Parts: sequence; C-alpha cells; structure tokens
Amino acid sequence: MAALEKIRKRAVILTIVIGAGLLAFILEEAVRASGAFTTDTLAAKVGDEKIEMQEFQNLSQMRQQAQDPDSKTDPAVIQQQLLQEIIQEKLLTQECDEANIIASGDEVSELMIKNPPQSIQQICQQNGMTPKDLLDFIKNPNADPQSVQPVRAMYEQEAQKMANQLLQAKLGMLLMGCLQANDIDIALTKEESTVYDVTYAKVDYATIDDSKVKVTDADLQQAYDKYKALFKLEDESRRVHYIKVDVDPSAKDKAAAGVKINKIFADLQNKAGISGVRSNSDVVLDSLTTTQADKQMFGTKVENKDELINNLIAAGVNSCDKKDPTGRDRNTFMYKVTSAYQSIDSVGLDMVLVQGPKARQDSVLALLEGGMAIDSLAGNPNIQIQKSNAQQLARPFMFPDSVRNKINANASGNFFAWQVNKEGAIFAKVAQSKPAVTFYNIARAKFTDYPSEATKTQLQNDLQKYLNKNKDIKAFEKNGKAAHYDVVEEVITPATTQLGAQQSQFGMMPGVPHSREAVKWAFSSKPGTISQIFIDDNALLVVAVDEVYKDYIPLTDPTVKQQLTELVKNEKKGEMLMKQYNGKAKDVAGYAALMKCNVDSASISMGAPQQMLEGRVAGRVAGLGANGKGKVQLVAGRNAIYAVQINGTTPARELPKQQVAMQYRQQNFPVQQMLNAVLQGSRKVKNNLIKFS
Repeated sequence: MAALEKIRKRAVILTIVIGAGLLAFILEEAVRASGAFTTDTLAAKVGDEKIEMQEFQNLSQMRQQAQDPDSKTDPAVIQQQLLQEIIQEKLLTQECDEANIIASGDEVSELMIKNPPQSIQQICQQNGMTPKDLLDFIKNPNADPQSVQPVRAMYEQEAQKMANQLLQAKLGMLLMGCLQANDIDIALTKEESTVYDVTYAKVDYATIDDSKVKVTDADLQQAYDKYKALFKLEDESRRVHYIKVDVDPSAKDKAAAGVKINKIFADLQNKAGISGVRSNSDVVLDSLTTTQADKQMFGTKVENKDELINNLIAAGVNSCDKKDPTGRDRNTFMYKVTSAYQSIDSVGLDMVLVQGPKARQDSVLALLEGGMAIDSLAGNPNIQIQKSNAQQLARPFMFPDSVRNKINANASGNFFAWQVNKEGAIFAKVAQSKPAVTFYNIARAKFTDYPSEATKTQLQNDLQKYLNKNKDIKAFEKNGKAAHYDVVEEVITPATTQLGAQQSQFGMMPGVPHSREAVKWAFSSKPGTISQIFIDDNALLVVAVDEVYKDYIPLTDPTVKQQLTELVKNEKKGEMLMKQYNGKAKDVAGYAALMKCNVDSASISMGAPQQMLEGRVAGRVAGLGANGKGKVQLVAGRNAIYAVQINGTTPARELPKQQVAMQYRQQNFPVQQMLNAVLQGSRKVKNNLIKFS
C-alpha cells in the first residue's frame, strides 16, 4: 500500500496514473509472491532459447493477479495460454531476426498513436488525453521518475505487443511475395472459378440397414493402414476414463440457505442503506453508480439495462429486489437503491499542472482566474497543460465526492483547485459538459449457497464406496451407470489443461475446472491404474488410465475404431447401391424414380468454400468440364450416391494474368495460416508444462 500512497501524494500526475498505479501495485505484489517458486526446470525451449521456469512462474503470477476478481478462469488454463503466447513470440522474433525484419521504434510509436490498444484508450479517456499526449507525458524528462514509471511500464508492454503485430504483418508480406503463380496455377484458378449448373438425385446410405453390412477386423485394419496418417500424434497421449461428481448443496442445505436469504433481504429492506447487511459474513457487497440512460451493469456492458435494475431506478431510493439462482448457479443477488443525486453527466476538463511551491501555484491560478488562455502557459518547464477532448469526456461520478462537488460547483467554467500540496497543484475548469442528470447508487448483496460439510462428506464417502467395490479398471468403467455415475472417456495430451475441454467454432470450450492435477497424475501412472479422489470445492474427480499412445492413436482406440467402422460401412453401402442402380436409367429423372427421391438442382464451383454436393462429387463434375454437358454420372460420395448431370457452365470471367495470380495466392495461401505453419515448423519446441504446472 505504500506504493499507492506515494502515487496519491504526487498530485501533479494523479489523474493520469491513478489506474496504472493500481496495476503497478498488483504486479509488484505478484513478483514478490512469485519468489516462492524455485527450481532449475525449464518451462520450455524454443530452438536454442530457454524459457526458465522461474521467469515463467513470475509472468504467470502476474497474469493471474491481473485477472478480473470475478473471473473463474482456471489457473492451469492461464498458464497454458501464457506459455503458448511466449513460445509464439519467441518463434516470431527468431524467424524475423534471421530474415532481418525489424519493427522500428518510430513505426511502433506511430501505430500506438493512430491505433492505440484498448488499455491505452481507457487511460486516455479517463484523463481527457490523446494518445499523443500520453506518449509525450511518458517521454517528458521533467516528469517525476517514480510517478511516471507505472504508466511507462504499461505503455511499453502494449508497445511490445504492437511491435509483434507489426513483425507478423511484415513476415506475412514477405511470405506472400515469395509465392508466384505459374501458368498451370493460373489455369487451375480459372477452372476452379467456372460455375457448373447441375441437376442431381441421391440416395443416402442410411437407407440400408447396418445389419446388412458386415465389417471385419481385416476391413478395419485395411482402412486404418490407409488413413493412418490422420492418427499421427505430436506428443505421447493417454486414453483415460474419469468420473466427475458435482459437489452441490443438498435439499437440506438449500432449505437452510432459504431461511438465511429471507432474513438478509428483510434486513436490506427494513434498515437504512446497507446497515442491515454490512456486518453479515454470509454476504458479499458491491455497488454501482448509474443513470437511467446508462448501459453499465455490475461488471458487464450490456445493450440494455437488466429489467430488474430498470425497475429499481423507476421505483426510486430505498427500493429493493432480488434475483434467485437458476440451474446450477448458487448465487442469490439482492439489490437496493441506496441514494440518488444530481450531477453533471459528463465533462471535458482543461487541466493545468503546476510543479513547485505555493507561491508559483498562486501566481498561475491568479493568471487563470484573470482570464489568461491556458495555451499561453505552454513551453514553461514547470507547467503542463491538458486541453479537453470532445471525444473523450469524463464521468464526474467516477471521481471522489470532493472532486465531483468542485466540478458541479464550477460548472460555469471557473478554474478550481483539483489537488494541491507542497510539491505542486492541478487546476481545472469545465470546458465542455453535458446537462445534469440523476445518478443512482445501487448496492448489491450476494449470498452463495455452499454445500455443507456433511453433504461434501457424504458425496465423498459414496464415491469411495464405489471405488472400493470396483477396484479393477474394467469394473470401474462398466458399473458407473448402475451407480448413477457418468464415466467419461477421453484421450489427453501433456498440453491438456482441463478434462472435458473441447475445441469449437467459438474457441476452446471449458471442461472440468482444476483438473490439471488429475492430468498430471495420469501421465505419471501405468495403464490399468485408478487414481485417488481429487477434491475440489465444486467437484470430486477420479481418473483411470486405459492405454498409453506413443506415435499413433491405435486401432484399438474406441473412437478411432468407431470412425473407421462408419467409414467402411458407408463404403460398402456405396458399393451395394452403385451395383443396384448403375446403368439402370438414362437421365437424372429416371434415377430419381428408381431411388424414389426428388430431382434437385445446384450451381457449384470448385473454388467455393462450401458446396451443396459432397466435395468428391463436385470434383467429379468439375473433372468432366464443359465436355461433360448432358452426360449423367453415378458417383459414390461419403454419405450417399448421386446421379449428376451437367446442364450448363459459366466460364470464369477473363481477368489480367497478374490479377488471376493474386487471386490464386489469396485463395490457396491464407497469410495467417501460412505464417503459423512456418513458425511452428521453423524451430524445435519443447513444452515442459506437464512437469511443473
């Protein structure tokens, strides 16, 4: 706290560094805490460059400390993300060093001014500054070193990220410049842009009952050998089964919680302000200041205010309401409008920062009160000026009451003392403002219904009884359903941070929180071993190791076996249907009658990202080209057989050769994917996260 106190006393730069000072304090404490980690193990190695574990743990602690207090992000997930970022950054810098690609300081500074990151925008908005003003402040040789350092540290961190983005862009441009399309490539690009208008009929493989298709072990082995490359492993993996038991409150726990909630809500309603709940250890309090028009909610930006909050504002001071939990949520929220006041909605402030004794401060204030324009003070080494920015108005309710009262009292534009001490002073005046509105202070009391110790003990005892009865791995996996346990199968790697996490179009979907310890155990245990119970506040977890996979996922893996079984089944069904229909009709309408389906139409192009027809069917059509017009082809796809006829073609529009070559590069070589592939393959990377996470 001493660090924050020093910053508070530095009144000359208070408005600029108040947010950054808090961050610096958090980082300082994180670095101090990280001293507890001492080992010589490497976190990772990228080429010949080592990432020391101590260095990584320091950064990991800082990242975790900087998280939103309400964030429930698993520390193991944060560690994995951070290490991947560090590895990617080192791969990038090593590759750029070899290619003599640099991001100059001037280039980065220009980008930071023209396109500042969100954190820099926030500092500027809070303090009525432009990105150029902030950069000038950081570079000012007369600024107090202790005070400016937190801001400079944050700025340099963001500038490094910007430099990496610039390096990526330059490296990507270099790669694109190395790709040249020859005449064959250009011809292929034109062919892929040709549009084929087709009619088709199809019959799905699902029309044949699975019982009519026999898939032998020899069939599966042949398919596995054919597609083995698809099951190649980068790292040793393990197939595991696990049981997760949610530790939720029992019915008895919920009834007891209901009694407490009713009393808390009554105390909030019937006693002044939050006095009735302030000392209640079961309650977590926070507050929000908002207007009727604001969209700001508790910790979240929303398009429209929650209906409950809108109703509270409409009801006025002392109104109360509550929001009961839904699903597995354990939190009950109770709200109260504790007070309301009138204040200027938002302001733009002209600021004059004076360094030096009181006599100098008084002299400057007298000049300002006498009507001197603040621009006349520019150039004085003891004075800094900040002019208001119409695009970055400040909200007075975010300031302390003493400052907000001064702003309201001098709304007409008089200069007033923002902060004054023996080292300097800040004088300000309202240069721009939006009309006064009513601000409402809303308190929120959160009650969390935790499971009782008796409930936790009972759940743990029940799971232990199951383990005692099912000591071998087959029984563990087979008997779970009868005991009302879900036994989940998964293949894990050393990089698995959570059991059950899945990749989706929205990114990695979270799995079982705090299950990294169970993953580590699995990689140190033999096949056929069942773990002890891993205990977390929210879940109990038991893991069984089935198999160790070295180079390839084997055919014995249930998922692989199932995938290949479906593939072979469909191939055999395709052969049966081709034999049944081939040559039995002269046109698509005839095949549709035999297949008992409708005739459909489609326009396809091999250069399009998606087709109405399966890829191999579209490829057969494109292979026929214009010469195939009017001919009917029977094609076996992955899920159906198709009778397809080309009715007409629309050739690609003639373009200059240079433009077609550019189109070829853009379609076939996405810069970011190429860049990632180049970086990943450019150096040997060793990730030791499994050893120390």
